[in-house]
Amino acid sequence: MPSKFLPLLFTGTLLAQEPVTELAPLQIVAPEVADGIGRQALARRPQRTLGEALEQLPGFSNRSFGPAVGQPVIRGQAGPRVKVMRNSLGTNDLSSVSPDHALGVEILSLERIEVLRGPDTLRYGSGIIGGMVNVIDGRIPRRLPDHPIEPGGEYHYDSPSDGHTGKALLNLGAGPLALHLEGMRRDNGDLATGRGKLENTSGRTRSGSAGISWVGEQGFAGAATERLENDYGILTADGEKVRIDLKQTRRDLRAQWFPRVPRFEALEAGININDYRHVEFENGRRGTLWCHKAIESRLELSHSLLGIPGHLGFQSHWGKLSAEGDEAILPQTESEAYALFVEEQIPLKALTLTLGGRLEHRRIQAEGFPLRRDLPVSGAIAAGWNRGGHRLELSLTATQRAPAPQELYVFGIHQATRSFEIGDPRLDPEQSFQLQLGYRLDRPLFSAEIDLFHYWVNDYIFFQNAGMSDPESGLPVFRARQKNVVFTGYEARLEFPLRESGDGDLTLELFSDYTRGRFSAGGDVPRMPPLRYGLALDFTSGVLNLDLRLTRAEPQHHPGKHEVSTPGYVLLDLGGEYTFNVGDHSRISLFTRLTNLLDQTVRHSTSYLRAIAPAAGRGVTAGVRLAL
Repeated sequence: MPSKFLPLLFTGTLLAQEPVTELAPLQIVAPEVADGIGRQALARRPQRTLGEALEQLPGFSNRSFGPAVGQPVIRGQAGPRVKVMRNSLGTNDLSSVSPDHALGVEILSLERIEVLRGPDTLRYGSGIIGGMVNVIDGRIPRRLPDHPIEPGGEYHYDSPSDGHTGKALLNLGAGPLALHLEGMRRDNGDLATGRGKLENTSGRTRSGSAGISWVGEQGFAGAATERLENDYGILTADGEKVRIDLKQTRRDLRAQWFPRVPRFEALEAGININDYRHVEFENGRRGTLWCHKAIESRLELSHSLLGIPGHLGFQSHWGKLSAEGDEAILPQTESEAYALFVEEQIPLKALTLTLGGRLEHRRIQAEGFPLRRDLPVSGAIAAGWNRGGHRLELSLTATQRAPAPQELYVFGIHQATRSFEIGDPRLDPEQSFQLQLGYRLDRPLFSAEIDLFHYWVNDYIFFQNAGMSDPESGLPVFRARQKNVVFTGYEARLEFPLRESGDGDLTLELFSDYTRGRFSAGGDVPRMPPLRYGLALDFTSGVLNLDLRLTRAEPQHHPGKHEVSTPGYVLLDLGGEYTFNVGDHSRISLFTRLTNLLDQTVRHSTSYLRAIAPAAGRGVTAGVRLAL
């Protein structure tokens, strides 16, 4: 039997178990560092891409490639060093292969976003230096709806891109069965910036999903299918009109069982079967076809043995990548990965000790190259002290990352980065050591958070400008290289409750973050985020929410060798939302947000297109939302 079908058998037995209702609230879940966004906060942010939605969080930036593509950057890390998952399973798109490839995640369908850093990431992957983003949606219902029929919907208009977005959903309940139906449509024109419109940045997105679950007293078992179609334009330095026509079909099975057995708390299993493809059109001519088929599974046991809570689990992944056409710069590649992971928390009075480990076997077979095997081994230790409103956390994570196929085998013209890229099949695995110190203080008059980090990465893989041009295309040559790197930085936040009364609460927040990346032998790591700082005011009453956010980003004068600096900017955003009840169960929210009120020309230092594609200029987003 082909090994890629083993996860199906391994997971399938869980789906016959008697399920249970889970009443988990829709809130942020971030065990080590309390970052993330809930549904209400998501609704008050720009919703074009995941990178845009997260860039206001401490330590986050947006690697934008026009209004349709925005990948999250965490502490200066992106691509394969930042893992984006969907309901704890991979997105299995091609966003980590190239910065112009959109994530297979529709931001409007999310219920919450979880953010993990440090030791907790070992439960999900190896070599996650920056962090992990887990987006949670409701395609597979985990509980029965409160009412037999629960409709919902949303529409909003986005002026910078002349975008119209609409979503409709329906939750149905009948006995132990729960059904979820959802559809979304978005149309946008060319993006308006502080320096005019960016041509060929229009887009069209359609998605639809259906999920069903059986929910019982001891858990649930469910399945869902989703279709995503995304047609969008990307920018090029030479003015060519390149568009991507993306289609993705995703099928998921998931089950969770709460056994009535002492010391065993929950057993959760999931499997994803994904079929992704996109075609690149250049000036209306059909170009390269990219295809990626993947099967991923996950099994995790939560336990409390001898008073020690923890997690044990198994994760597997099979994928096949192929490209055909003028820009088929990667050979056909088949990969497999199997991993075992463990995390245990040992309570010692006011001190909690966390130990984690992950052992992974990776296999890559690329056409025309010998079989490659890697065995990344990772481990972590963390200590947390909590007493009298003070919380102190210190962690050390040692992890290895096997090179990705695009780092090993790429060869040819890459239009997205306007370069001729050359990989290196002899690359060694990266080895990183991540030291983090976090402090939290809660007082009636204020609260404070600060996180300091220092990363040592040996054999860090990057593409370096070779200082020469390809003789045929004239494009600069970028070669895969490895050097030792050091990353340092911080994230800090102060919050002051200025007013607390029955008429509403007013809160002031001061924030700042910074990341610096330097090669041990000298020189700066390219595309690092700048120093940022600012303030936010938030007023909340029973029906009204108002917020103001002012952010200053300093110039980035450490762009890296053969790269260009980016100027600083000041962003001022204002938002408001008014909610009122309709009938006994429904509520309607009217919302608006004014963005970049100073009409600044914002160039993200983390973007490959920072010199030609600034972010959106002054604009307004307004809409209406119906929910139960």
